[in-house]
Amino acid sequence: MIISTPQTDDRLRMRLSRLTQRDEDYWSFKDSRREHGHGLFQYPAMMVPQVARAVLREACKVHPKIDSVGDPFAGSGTILTESMFKGLAFTGTDINPLAILLCRVKAGPFFVEALDEKATDILAQIDEDSRWALEVNFPNRDKWFEKDVLISLSRIRRAIVSEGSAWARRFFWICLADTVRLTSNSRTSTFKLHIRPAEQIEQRDANPIAVFRKAVTRNLQHMKDAAERLANEGYLNRGHYLGEVNIVLGDTRRIEPAGLCDIILTSPSYGDNATTVPYGQYSYLPLQWMELSDIDPHIDADTLRSTCEIDSRSLGGSKRVSAVERESLVDRSRSLKRYLERLRNQPPDRAKRVIAFFRDLDACFPAVLRSLRPGGLMAWTLGNRKVGGKRVPLDTILSELLENHNAQLLLKMRRKISSKRMAPKNSVAETMSSESILVMRKAA
Repeated sequence: MIISTPQTDDRLRMRLSRLTQRDEDYWSFKDSRREHGHGLFQYPAMMVPQVARAVLREACKVHPKIDSVGDPFAGSGTILTESMFKGLAFTGTDINPLAILLCRVKAGPFFVEALDEKATDILAQIDEDSRWALEVNFPNRDKWFEKDVLISLSRIRRAIVSEGSAWARRFFWICLADTVRLTSNSRTSTFKLHIRPAEQIEQRDANPIAVFRKAVTRNLQHMKDAAERLANEGYLNRGHYLGEVNIVLGDTRRIEPAGLCDIILTSPSYGDNATTVPYGQYSYLPLQWMELSDIDPHIDADTLRSTCEIDSRSLGGSKRVSAVERESLVDRSRSLKRYLERLRNQPPDRAKRVIAFFRDLDACFPAVLRSLRPGGLMAWTLGNRKVGGKRVPLDTILSELLENHNAQLLLKMRRKISSKRMAPKNSVAETMSSESILVMRKAA
């Protein structure tokens, strides 16, 4: 629970501003590494843990009674892990099942000795399996995987399915997800599904079992490190995290909050697939190999209907925009109106992309704010991408829209991107070299 006053606002601004006064590149965290649970899987465009850690630390200095954190776009669970390291309750939502899987594993339980023994058993079972039967079938399966890779992945899948504990299976599904990503015929140089050149596929010597073994060894160490840190802080009891963690698979626009949090830390996706990361495409092949019910028992069977299904359900996924929706947005954001005027002479689909994204993002705000206590804080990490060669002022537009939902901007900070895994260019435009961190407060 937090109490907001003009004095607390001034203290928070002062503490955060002082960090950049001492070092103008403070928020870049150039030498950051993904340790503990943060390193379990290479999810696209992951938030830098040190950014979340610093914002949370300073917020808790000003508001010592903060006890719960929310993330409406939970992704790989960076905010979840940082919240746990401070002993705080956490609620997270994401529309991508792979993101929910990552969050659920990072939330525990941390039965590391049992997990070590189960890993030994599963790896032995894989080595003993000589069957050639293929365990999955989906459209274009043989395009994305060579026959010998399919056989090896099937042996790994059979071993995981034979494991009796769902919490352990989820850990091994992550290891398999990494294996699928690295041994499929899709290029690893992009997050989109792009087939490798035929000659490159022919020359590859992919070894899924070796890759899986390496992933298991690495991830076991990450789980042990996370468990040790949580135990040292006094936040574990017999392998279970003492705080409350609630992970929800679903659309933030349509989910009613299960409870109230004191602070929201988040980084939403930055637009449609033409200008940002296609999380759904990236997740499509790994999810084909999993028992989806292990992720969520109520998962929609149509989630993997196509390679673009998850992305089509995400922010900006539908480009059908009505005149009423457009007018409603530009009436509440002068910056969006000015930006759309700059796109006037460009193909109409570019303006539609931008409007569709902000329509969907704006539709999230009522639910986001309902999950936040009066006077609660928000920290949004945002990148301003280009559409049609014009930089979208996402940070300014977001703050204007949120102000219409009765929120106040306290401070905007800039950080250079040094370690976020993202190519400097893609086929559409230059990607971001910096991000903004908007610190806002819900009206009390």
